[in-house]
Amino acid sequence: MKKIKRIVIFTLFLDMLGMTIMIPAYPNLVAYYHTDYFMISLGVTLFSLFGLFSTPILGAISDKYGRKIVLLVSVISSLLSYGLIWISWNIWIFLLSRIVNGAAAGNISSIQSILTDIAVDHKERTANFWLFGAVFGVWFIIGPAIGGWLLWYGVKMPFIVSFFLALLNVLFIIRWLPETNKFLVKAKKISLNIVTIFKNMFTSPEKKYYLVFFIINLALMVYQMSFTLFLNERFGVAGETSGYFMALIGLVMVINQWFLLKWFWLKRFTNKRLVWISILWMIICYGLAFFASSLWLIVALVAVSGVFQWIFRPVFQDMILGNNHDIGLINGNMAALWNFANIFWPLVGGYMIDLNISPFGLVTVLLVMAYIYSKKYLTKSIA
Repeated sequence: MKKIKRIVIFTLFLDMLGMTIMIPAYPNLVAYYHTDYFMISLGVTLFSLFGLFSTPILGAISDKYGRKIVLLVSVISSLLSYGLIWISWNIWIFLLSRIVNGAAAGNISSIQSILTDIAVDHKERTANFWLFGAVFGVWFIIGPAIGGWLLWYGVKMPFIVSFFLALLNVLFIIRWLPETNKFLVKAKKISLNIVTIFKNMFTSPEKKYYLVFFIINLALMVYQMSFTLFLNERFGVAGETSGYFMALIGLVMVINQWFLLKWFWLKRFTNKRLVWISILWMIICYGLAFFASSLWLIVALVAVSGVFQWIFRPVFQDMILGNNHDIGLINGNMAALWNFANIFWPLVGGYMIDLNISPFGLVTVLLVMAYIYSKKYLTKSIA
């Protein structure tokens, strides 16, 4: 199992590095394509729109046919997407690249399902999710910093490097990654009707968890995909510099995941309290960021909020999985909700930035809604 975990983590490393080195390039694409912030944000929305359809279906397919084939298809879609951006000369090819990537966006949910498969008990499963968050944080240190450096060699360079990382990942998965799903359900029927998929999702026993997860992501997506654009518009921060800010935020997240989560948070608080504490502190951070006028104060507040995001995520994800064997479906559903939240709100965030309005106020309102709902309806459910 340890060997499989190392293989999965290396696959995650390659995938996350390819994703994160692109982040600082988005503001520079505005000038390259002679477009505006709204159109770049539209690329994020198209990725999420197609991911909304693909992720629950891919999750169900991984329960039926295995994790490896789904992960491989997803990484190949990333490879094609980066290649399209590499050769693109206008905004429309860029938007097509995001559709291609979103049409098979099962990378993250497949990796999370694999980490669930190889866990021997709930404790190890939660620990694997912490590890996932730590890896995510590491690449938010390294990836944006590398991406900012690569921009000195041209706006396309981060995407070119991402292309070759995805190619390496495809070869690595084919050669080294074993199938981890030992409970394949070949007779399982898979619905391609997105209405039916969402109807089943919100009539399932996990429906209240899904709703809290959706509202939280609805809030965070307003800022996450618009943060570098916000720094550029409000403070004149270039893509290269915003990459270093993202690296600083990632460093704080890694310290929390590797050290504080295991040795402080989980020892001192129950899962129920951790969920509520996390949401409450995110409310405080983004509420203060809305009123802040200092660049460094805003970056610091976002960094602290990142700590509580990655306390919330592994604890809440373990809760929603419970003892369910439909691991791929549940992780796919959560990925679909993430994409659903991401369809409209990056556009709203980009539009607010064009109007010189901070998106942090809207983030705070949505987090308050999530906190009230979780306190009222999840009191008896969260253990």
